[in-house]
Amino acid sequence: MKISETISHPADPQRTFEMLTDHAYQVLRCERSGALDQTVLIEPDSEGSTTVTVRRHLPSDGIPDIAKSLVGPQLLVVETVRWGSPDADGEREGAMSLELPGLPVSFTGGVHLRRGAEPGVTDHLVDGDLEARIPFLSRRIEELVGGQLREIVQLEEGIAQEWLAQR
Repeated sequence: MKISETISHPADPQRTFEMLTDHAYQVLRCERSGALDQTVLIEPDSEGSTTVTVRRHLPSDGIPDIAKSLVGPQLLVVETVRWGSPDADGEREGAMSLELPGLPVSFTGGVHLRRGAEPGVTDHLVDGDLEARIPFLSRRIEELVGGQLREIVQLEEGIAQEWLAQR
C-alpha cells in the first residue's frame, strides 16, 4: 500500500530539521500519540547527517482480534529516520522505516524537507510503501495501519505547530 502524507511547518527547513532532531520534541510526539513508553536516540555525524530512532510501545486497541493474538496488549513500533546533509537551500532528504518487531508489517520510504509555496513554510513529506505479510489479512492490516499513520501525521502537524510557536 502506497502512503504519501505532507505536513506544512511554519518555519524554514533548518528550523524544522532542528525541531525534528530535538530529543524533547520526539518525546512529546510519543507522549501525544498515546505511547505507553518511549526511547529516543538522536545520532548526528560529522558530515551533517542525523539518525533519529524512536522506539515506543502503543496500546494494541483497534487491531483485529485475529491479529491481536500475535500482538498482545501492546505494540512495539520502531521508527528510524536517517536525514542527509542539507543542500544549498537548506532542504533535506532522508530515508524512513517503521518496523513492528515480531510482526510481518513494515513501512519503508523517504522523507523530505522542502521549502513551501509560501515564505517561511516547510513542507515535510513522507512517502513510501506499507506492507503487511499476513495471509488473508494483509489488505485489512495495511488499511488499518495506513489509517493510523494518517491520524498520527495529522496529530503531529498540530504538535509541531505548537512546538514552533513556543520556541
